[in-house]
Amino acid sequence: MKRLIVLAACFAFISSFCAFAADGTPTATKVEPSKAVNPKTPKETRVSITGVVKEISDTMITVERTVKESTETMQFILDKPVEKINVGDKVRVIYIKKDEKHIAIKVSPVVAKKILKKTYPLKETKPLPAEVPPSPR
Repeated sequence: MKRLIVLAACFAFISSFCAFAADGTPTATKVEPSKAVNPKTPKETRVSITGVVKEISDTMITVERTVKESTETMQFILDKPVEKINVGDKVRVIYIKKDEKHIAIKVSPVVAKKILKKTYPLKETKPLPAEVPPSPR
């Protein structure tokens, strides 16, 4: 019986709460023009590739990469000239695609990781003691 009374009280409380919440007037949210999303402009997507530099200039870089046993050459427009990268270097290019052109945001050299094999020192084996004849007592 006590459970039934507690259950009825909870139901009455929840239903009255819903009635008060539904009574409120909706408020319109104002969106600032700078934060509004324009459906006509697609979101920039950054893509990364790794390959070998075939040509490089102050405004453009050409990278050749191998994907699933096929070779692909891609050209990127540079915002600013890159330094310390030469033809034949392995690089990682982060770019965006804008108006069917690839614009490189970041070009960085790829450093080959060295795999170090751990060498263990050889254990020195002591020669077994030669059989010493028993001493006479």
